[in-house]
Formats: sequence, structure tokens, C-alpha cells
Amino acid sequence: MTLVPQPRLLVALGLGAALVLLLVLSPLFWLVVILYYAALLVVVLVEARRLPSPAGFAVTRNLPHPFSLGADQAVILGVEHAQAAGMRALVSDHAPPELHPSPRVVEGSFDSAGQLIVEYRTLAPQRGKFQFGPIDLRCWRRGGWLLRQVRLRADQAAAVYPDVLAIKRYQLLLRRGVRTVVGLRRARPPGATTAFSGLRDYLPGDDIRRISWKASARRDTPVVVEVEAERGQQVIIALDCGRLMTAPAGVLTKLDHAVNAALLLAWVAQNQGDRVGMLTFSDGVRRFVAPQRGPAQVSRLNELLFDVRAEYTEPDFGEAFSHLRLHVSRRSLVVVLTDVLDPEASRDLVAHAVRLGSRHLVLVVAMADPAVIMARDAPVDESPRAYEWAAAEELLAARRQSFEALQQGGVLGLDVAAGRLSPALVERYLELKERALL
Repeated sequence: MTLVPQPRLLVALGLGAALVLLLVLSPLFWLVVILYYAALLVVVLVEARRLPSPAGFAVTRNLPHPFSLGADQAVILGVEHAQAAGMRALVSDHAPPELHPSPRVVEGSFDSAGQLIVEYRTLAPQRGKFQFGPIDLRCWRRGGWLLRQVRLRADQAAAVYPDVLAIKRYQLLLRRGVRTVVGLRRARPPGATTAFSGLRDYLPGDDIRRISWKASARRDTPVVVEVEAERGQQVIIALDCGRLMTAPAGVLTKLDHAVNAALLLAWVAQNQGDRVGMLTFSDGVRRFVAPQRGPAQVSRLNELLFDVRAEYTEPDFGEAFSHLRLHVSRRSLVVVLTDVLDPEASRDLVAHAVRLGSRHLVLVVAMADPAVIMARDAPVDESPRAYEWAAAEELLAARRQSFEALQQGGVLGLDVAAGRLSPALVERYLELKERALL
């Protein structure tokens, strides 16, 4: 805690120094200098008493619960002091730099009750635990000579989890009955129709494509097929934590994009009544959670994804998929979140995915680097751009060959830009449910 001079006080002190120079003309100016500084001292003491006392500040910090990976979220700070009513203030929070707080210094005003509320934004590019420190505050009266500077203790722990905000947005869309979501070709609410349930009389507004003409002929009245969501299927999310997943793809790494997509897929699948499990692996199996149904399972998977880390090792698809064949006997949709390169580098993935596809429905999902796609799609307006385009097209063509090899072996594929992974994956899952491929 301290008092800091305002610019007008510094100007006044400079003017006093100029008065001292008048002593060269006559010693009588000592009286003028003494009176000037005495008056200035009185002004400063009165000003100091009018500023709020350091002991009276109360501070609160409202953090997002929880922080979501890759999401732009607000942190709200509240400061209260009855003597600070109407004063201007600057607030600086000792937030972890890993959360990219912006702006670092926020300006505001205390209201008539002595309350100040400000906010700043954060963007968490990595998962983990973080610690917030104290809050620095400067406050002053308009037209004052001094400002009060205090450091307020506000130590607080925080954690960045996979993007749970995506789940909340999806829930909101379902409550509103929205059937089409940006980036999703299909986004049906719980109860999406896929399996035969029974017959009933036609009602105005029913889809005419569901009219059963044979039943209608027998009853001599229009009859529609009533269908309901096919529940009780299994989804296993296999998450590659190997070397290629350490590569950056925008703000996040490819692994972090995969983590966000895995959590959203798990929530949507359990919301559809399916059992969801998860396998994480690199050069060996790291964690396996057997498929179960319900929100508690999604919470368990969220905790697992919170601790997932990429490793600079080559993934062992043989061991990972053998583990699934051994521990998952029921036919399931196995979603493999990984990266795909040229056919030679992906030969191991293709071979073991095809073998796993003899028992399960396998969907291999890979994330294209947005920078490579931009290099391929940008106009070729000069010679260096031609080489850049050729290199990007060669990389993407090699990826297409790998996916063609998977398709020839009966394995499904999804290659999408990293930033669109979550909605594209959910769309593909809902499509597979509607087509009853599992």
C-alpha cells in the first residue's frame, strides 16, 4: 500500500523548485519558498486523508466454472470500499500469463455505494491447473493530488478443462428445438428417430415419407410408421496421444482439438442413449474406460481428458486396437482421433484399422492443418506461391490416398480442418445413427 503523486502534484513540486532559484536574487525569497511548501504539505495531507484507507478494501474474483479449453471467457473483478465512492480506478489482476488475460489493466469507476465491477477476457490454449495471485488497485479523486495504490490478496486456484461450453451451447440449441446447427447437417434433439416403434394413424403435419402404404391399404386410412431413437449402442473413442498430435493447428494443438471433440461426442452419444467408453494410447495403452451410459460417465471421461498429454513417441495402433478387441466384445462404433500422413507413414494405422473393422464399425478421424489448407486455397499470384501451393497440394493428396486405402478396407474416414472438428464429428455420428450402420 502506498500513495502515488498525481501529475499536478509533480508540476507543483517543479514550480517549488523554480522558486528556490529566486534565492539567487534575494535571501528574502526564503519566506516565499517556506510558505509555498507549507501550503503544499497541508494540501497533500488533506488529500491523503480523503483517500480510502488501505484496510477497508474488499475484493472478489468471479472465475468461469470451469475454464474451457480454447474458449474466450470473462473474469469479473469486484472491489468495494465505502470511502471510494465516485473515484476512478485502475485494476490489474495477477492472472496466469498462460491464460492470455486481456487487457492486463482495466479502468473503471466506483459507484455511489463504493462498489467497482470490471472484467477482462481470457483465452486458455492448454489444459491444466493454474493459480491466480493478488489484485493491484489504484484509485483517485477527480482533480486530486494523490492516488492510493494497494495490493489486495486474492489467491485463487483454477483449472482449464476440455471445452464444456460446446456442450452447454448444444444443450441450449436442443432446448430451443433447433434442428439445424451451423456446421452440422443433422442435429436432432434427444429422441432422434432411427428404429421402428409401431404404427399409428396419420396426423396433419406428419412426414408423408413415413406413410406405410401396405398398412394404409389394409385399414383403408392413412397410417404412418412410428419410429424412435435406437438406444443401447456403444461408442468407443480411441484418442491418439502420439507425436503427430503435438503439432499446432491454430491456437490449440491437434491433441487439444481432439480432446474437445471427444468430450462433445461423448455427451451427444450418451444423450442419444448410447454407452460411451474411451481409450487413450501412444506407444502403448495409457487409459481405458469401459463403455457405460449416463451423465456420470461423461464426467469421468472429462476428468480423464483433463490429464491427457501428448507424447513424442510413435503410436502403436496394433497394441491399442488389440486391447479393444480383447476388452470390447460387443460390436461398437470405434472413433479413432488421430492424424494421417502419406500411405507409407499410415500403413500401420490402415492395416490395424481394417483388421479391427471386421468386428466393429471403425471411423478414422484426422485433422488437416488450417495453414496447409490456406496455402492450397490462396491465389497463386507469384512464383514463390506456386511452390507453396504445390507443396500443400502434395501433402493433402497424400492424405487422400491414405483415406482411400482405409475406404477400400471397409473403414470409414473423416478428414476435416482442425477448427471444424467438433461439429463435423458430431454430424458424422448422427448420420451413422440415422443410417443404422452400427
